[in-house]
Amino acid sequence: MKGINANITISAKDIISIFNILRSIGLNTTHKGTTYINKAIQLLVTSNSDFIILENIYIDIAKYYSTTPKQVKNAITYALNNRLCEKSIKHFQNVFGFEYDSYYFTNKTIIEELSRIIKYNKIIN
Repeated sequence: MKGINANITISAKDIISIFNILRSIGLNTTHKGTTYINKAIQLLVTSNSDFIILENIYIDIAKYYSTTPKQVKNAITYALNNRLCEKSIKHFQNVFGFEYDSYYFTNKTIIEELSRIIKYNKIIN
């Protein structure tokens, strides 16, 4: 990651909003992987980088939670693969603004897309 943008901060309200979005698309917020997705989104929202290098995010999260990048990746994959699909389909369009596509439930894509949504909402509000 290139660094933190001092102009953009993450508040407790933002963290709860991210969890609510993750919950609305069918992710179980008690899974470690969902917590890691939330942290990845926070890192991207506050970074200066326009590009995502997933391995670097895994490393940063692993350091923060005292685990390994491989465990972070596996936990995120598990959370995405074990989501409530009916809830995902039902709320997908409300969150992303377009029709449901299971393609978006990959580690990189979900983190990128939700980061864009959160960043955009922070700029608008």
